[in-house]
Amino acid sequence: MTGIPVSDNDLERRVRSALGNITVGEGGPDVVSAGHVAAVVATGGAVRVLLDPQIVGTEDGEALSEIMREVAGAVPGVARVIVKPRPQSITSILAEAPGAVLAVHSGKGGVGKSTLSVNLAAALAHGAAGRPLRVGLLDADVYGPSVPLLLGVSGRAETTADGSRIAPVEAHGLKMMSLGLMMPEGKPLAWRGALVSEGLPQLIAEVDWGELDVLVVDLPPGTSDVHLALAQAVPIAGVLAVTAPGQISTDDVRRGLEMFADIAVPCLGLVENMSTVVCRKCGTETPLFGADGGAELERETGVPLLAQIPFLREVLLASETGVPMVLAEPDAPYSQTVRALAQRLAQDLAAQMKGGAKWPN
Repeated sequence: MTGIPVSDNDLERRVRSALGNITVGEGGPDVVSAGHVAAVVATGGAVRVLLDPQIVGTEDGEALSEIMREVAGAVPGVARVIVKPRPQSITSILAEAPGAVLAVHSGKGGVGKSTLSVNLAAALAHGAAGRPLRVGLLDADVYGPSVPLLLGVSGRAETTADGSRIAPVEAHGLKMMSLGLMMPEGKPLAWRGALVSEGLPQLIAEVDWGELDVLVVDLPPGTSDVHLALAQAVPIAGVLAVTAPGQISTDDVRRGLEMFADIAVPCLGLVENMSTVVCRKCGTETPLFGADGGAELERETGVPLLAQIPFLREVLLASETGVPMVLAEPDAPYSQTVRALAQRLAQDLAAQMKGGAKWPN
C-alpha cells in the first residue's frame, strides 16, 4: 500500500509495531518480543523483515513469514515487503570492532568518495565532534586504494616491534592502513571471492589499531564481496553514501542502499559531491554534473541529504600535497561544510552504538 511518503525510520517503527500484533500460537508471545524478528529495515517504500534464521525453513516459520508479509504490506507507506533470514556472520575473527565503524560508500567511482573519507576522518580527529576523537582510517578499496596518496604516505606496511601485528601508519593525527601499503609498488591488487572474505577481516583484526573511537572505512565503489565481507566481520554502525548529482550516479547509489538494507546496515545519510562547479573568477556555481540528484534520492528513500559539496580545485590541490583540505585551509567553506558533516555523523554514530561497542563519554 502506498501513500504519503514517510521516512525510513518512521516506516520501520510502524512495521515493527504492526508485527507486534502477530502472536506465536494461541495465547503465545508476539513475534517481536519472542525474538523471531531480528530487524526491520526500510529503504524508500521497500521494507525488509529479517527473521531469526532458526525459524526459517520450518513449517511454523513459513506460516509466520506469510502472515508477516501480509501485515507489513498493509502498513501505509509500504510499497513492497521482503521477508528473509537475517544475514549470518561467516567469520568469528573479531569479537567487536576497534571503534564505531563508519563505512563510506559510493555507487560508482570518480565521485570524490576517498577524498571525502580522508577529510571526514581528519575533521573527526581534530575536534569537529566537539573534542578530538581517536580515529582510524582503513582504505578497503581493492580496485584503487588512494588514501596513502591523499595523506602523503608511501612505502610498505611494517609490523609492530614484536612482529605480531601490522603497525598502522600515523599521519595528520590519524591511524591509517591501506591495501595499497600491502602490495609492491606498481603491482595490481587481485582480491576476489574467498581472499576478500577472509583477507579483509584479518586486515582489520591484525592491524594494531589500539583504542579507537571511530574507524572510517573507505569502501570500493559499487556492490561487491568487499562490502559483504566487512558487514559480516564487524558491526557497522552506519554507512555514508556519496553520490554525484547525475542520474547514473544516484541510480548506482540506490542499488547500494538496497544492498545495505539487505544486510541490516543503517544508512546515516547522503552526500551530494561535485554538486556544482565554482567559477574561480566570479564565484558563480554551475551544475555541470547534473542537478538535484541528491535531493531527489532523499525524497525517494527518506535517507537524509546531509551535505551538498561543490567541486573545488583547491580540494584537488590540497589532496595532491598529501594534506587534507580541512587541515590545509580550515576556514575555507569546504572545510566548514565537512566539519559540520563530521559533527552530525559523530552524533548519529553515538546513537547507533549498541552492545559491546564503546563510545567515549
